[in-house]
Amino acid sequence: MTPHEQFLSRRQRYQPIALPPDVSEEDLAKDWTLSDADRAEVGKHSKHFRLSLAIQLCAVRVYGRFFTPIQDISPRITNYLGSQLGLPPALRIHVPQREATALEHRQHILGYLGFHKFDEDVQGALATWLAQQAQGGGLPEALFPQAEHYLLERRILLPGPSVLERLIIQSCAAVHGQLFETMLQRLTPELRQAIDHVLTVPEGAQRSAFATLKDYPPAATISSIQAYLHRYHTVAETGIDVFEAPGVTAAFLDYLFTLAKRYSTADLKRFAEPKRYALMLAFLLETRKQLLDHLVTMHDQYMLEMCRHAKHSHEQQHRELRKRHKRAIDVVLEATALLLDWPAACAFSQEALWQQVDEGKLRGSLVDLRTFQRLEERGYGDRLLARYPSLRKYFAGFVHLPFAAKPGNEPVLRALEIIRQLDAGVLKKLPPNTPTVFVPPELRRALHDQAAQLNRNAWETGLALALKDALRSGDLYLPQSKQHVSFWDLTLNELHWQEVRTTACATLHQPPPQEAKTVLTQQFHEATALAQHRFASDPFAEIQAGKLQLHRDETVAPPAAVPALQKVIEARLPLIRIERLLMDVDHLTHFSRHFTPVHGHAARPPQFYRTLLAALISQATNLGVVSMSASVQGLTVDMLRRVLQEFIREDTLTAANAEIVNLHHALPLSAIHGAGTLSSSDAQRFGIRASSLLASYYPRYYGYYEKAIGIYTHISDQSAVFGTQVISCSPREALYVLDGLLANNTILQIREHTTDTHGYTEMVFALCHLLGFYFMPRIRDLKDQQLYRVDRAYDYGVFTPLLTKTADLRIVEEQWEEMMRVALSLKQRTAPAHVIVERLTNSFPSDRLSKAFTNLGRVIKTQYILRYLTDRELRRTVQLQLNKGEYRHKLPRRIFFANQGEFTTGDYEEIMNKASCLSLVSNAILYWNTLKITEIVDQLRAQGDEVDEATLAHISLLPFKHVIPNGTYFIEEREPR
Repeated sequence: MTPHEQFLSRRQRYQPIALPPDVSEEDLAKDWTLSDADRAEVGKHSKHFRLSLAIQLCAVRVYGRFFTPIQDISPRITNYLGSQLGLPPALRIHVPQREATALEHRQHILGYLGFHKFDEDVQGALATWLAQQAQGGGLPEALFPQAEHYLLERRILLPGPSVLERLIIQSCAAVHGQLFETMLQRLTPELRQAIDHVLTVPEGAQRSAFATLKDYPPAATISSIQAYLHRYHTVAETGIDVFEAPGVTAAFLDYLFTLAKRYSTADLKRFAEPKRYALMLAFLLETRKQLLDHLVTMHDQYMLEMCRHAKHSHEQQHRELRKRHKRAIDVVLEATALLLDWPAACAFSQEALWQQVDEGKLRGSLVDLRTFQRLEERGYGDRLLARYPSLRKYFAGFVHLPFAAKPGNEPVLRALEIIRQLDAGVLKKLPPNTPTVFVPPELRRALHDQAAQLNRNAWETGLALALKDALRSGDLYLPQSKQHVSFWDLTLNELHWQEVRTTACATLHQPPPQEAKTVLTQQFHEATALAQHRFASDPFAEIQAGKLQLHRDETVAPPAAVPALQKVIEARLPLIRIERLLMDVDHLTHFSRHFTPVHGHAARPPQFYRTLLAALISQATNLGVVSMSASVQGLTVDMLRRVLQEFIREDTLTAANAEIVNLHHALPLSAIHGAGTLSSSDAQRFGIRASSLLASYYPRYYGYYEKAIGIYTHISDQSAVFGTQVISCSPREALYVLDGLLANNTILQIREHTTDTHGYTEMVFALCHLLGFYFMPRIRDLKDQQLYRVDRAYDYGVFTPLLTKTADLRIVEEQWEEMMRVALSLKQRTAPAHVIVERLTNSFPSDRLSKAFTNLGRVIKTQYILRYLTDRELRRTVQLQLNKGEYRHKLPRRIFFANQGEFTTGDYEEIMNKASCLSLVSNAILYWNTLKITEIVDQLRAQGDEVDEATLAHISLLPFKHVIPNGTYFIEEREPR
């Protein structure tokens, strides 16, 4: 097969069946249980070979292929099968040595199971089926497992990889070629010319429009917003709005967009016209959506920045005038007292007054008082208005974006239309019926001038602020965007929802709508009753005069042997260079096999393995490719950049990371630290030097003028990172809690999750409950939390004084079906979870669905807090898991050392790659440490030292001082492959 045909990686091709060593009881029963007929069939053969026959029988039935090498199968499976066959324990599995006997055994298995070999008739039927799937939008990588499933359902023994690859390549090539031709035929000459223009480098410029459209936005400034408005118009003016391609699915367009982004302008120009124009159409359609999303975010960021500077300026002047104001009051009071006490016998005159009062001082004091009065009443608004000329430079173009609004927000749309008419000269001034309901209080005083006419500056500034809030809540949206669409466009579409509506509650393990209120009330009363029972025996909380009082929780000291054992382990861990550690871990986990090219069929470049590891280290350490090339003999910048561009991206990093996490989960020492069902999430902040839309101010650690970004990670109780996101420091961390939980692609079955106080909101409590996660945050100022009851007349015993408000379960019952739709949409990941959570959060309290989620969250939060107050074990579990997350933050600081641990790029994809590589290296260190610590513990036990599991549970798996992240890399030339 030619390299062009090999679009699948080794991971995706036919491989021997790889089963984890720790097979679950459920999988054993499901896949490896023999029926009476199975045992009778196996019993027809020599007892010597019955175990191997049973293994192959189950393998063919479940996986459609024979298991090789058979000696690698889990002992749990062999023992399970052996016990069913009445066989004694065996250290090895006996297989026929004669090829004829082995072939006879395989024929018997195929005949018994009714499986057939892959022949020409099957191949023809499969080719027809593949063509149908490809026409429906099936993509090559997805079709490979689907084709295996197709054959398995029809009891066809799966062929080798080349057969399936060739069939899929031929089917997709033919269908995609037809789609490309269809798309090309539907192109108007004008659109084709516009695409050619996008791919052309203008005279005097260095880059084509295609190259600039791929850039991630810098920080929101007037010039950057104007530039991105221009880019949006560049795309919109191509005529892409009128393009229609029946039969082209959204998934196929997304696939083409991903490919197009990876190509350069020169690459695209080398393609035949149908493919080139198809790629560019997909690129322009998706880029238009992204540009609209970017522009909304840029406007939001600019308005926040404008308000921030206005507030800072206002506060600064307020501090300056405060002392003058106090002195002015003293002067005016003194003069007023003098006037009030003026002797009746003395005639009053200004000359007499100025003899006793300093005229200049009094008049100056009055000026200071009036200045301070205006500052108090209109100071903040005046500073906002002072920035209107700058705002106007981009806002005039921003209002022309294709906005739409939810019912009830017509005033905002009317206001946008008025501005457009004013700018076009259709209107000369603001009409009398101009809507002003959205103008905030700080601008109200400036809204009318002395002639009672509307002040356009104040009105338009108020509209700009209102647009920010309306776009956040979804009251205003952009139908052509990706994330800022109508709320229900983020969820399951109506047709799909109607198909799953009747089973949604059962899928989510929630009661039906008519029972929701009753079940929630019952659960609440049971939870409060249990908390009352525990309350008296737990000294952590008490209630005095109807107020909650908390005491310091008793600290549980770790076993006395822990400090000494930790020191011994850290002293015995050998020094190891980071590249050697990655090689060792890859030799055991083969995580590198997941780094496949984006094009699927691209051949691996020379020295691929060493270049791949060097590229991963360059990102994880923040060295970058230039410094890394200088630190590795024989590697050039171009070699590193090619691997970074074609092989290292979010999906390959996620798959490689999951490989390490899954195998780490199977290690015995990992199980001592946790079952892999508990996790926590937290953000770690890093400075950023480049201008980026992602960056934001974080005064707590970076001062007033420096910006930072956050890396938000989800960590299991086994200390493994299974979720990584790059986030802005501005929004609350709670928005991102669900993303990592729902995107978890590892074998970890997370059921409980904890965060610190920044990660909790009532909305998150509600959504976690509906999605089957038990949310247990550590909440600051716990005693000041508002607690709710579900029944106003119910007696909650000792907790009655604390439950001062009643949650509205009627609205929860009313909106239950819509809540199920949202929860199921999150589960099926129709949109990023943080987008849906942010929309719901910003819609409260005007939206009934948001109200329902909030009221449900209040009930679940109250239940949790009452349990937290009375359950010592829960408090310790939360604290221990959060401590693991905090301790793990030290490792990234150690690894991410270059450029003083600050990001020097502003591009989202580059930052995300660095963050994901950092998590990958972190997990590799965890895996390597766990193996070495196990060896050290085994050596201690072998020499007679007692090391129990209770002690090991307190030993950190993340010491890092023995890992050397810097220096010259790959000094040893030996590679593991």
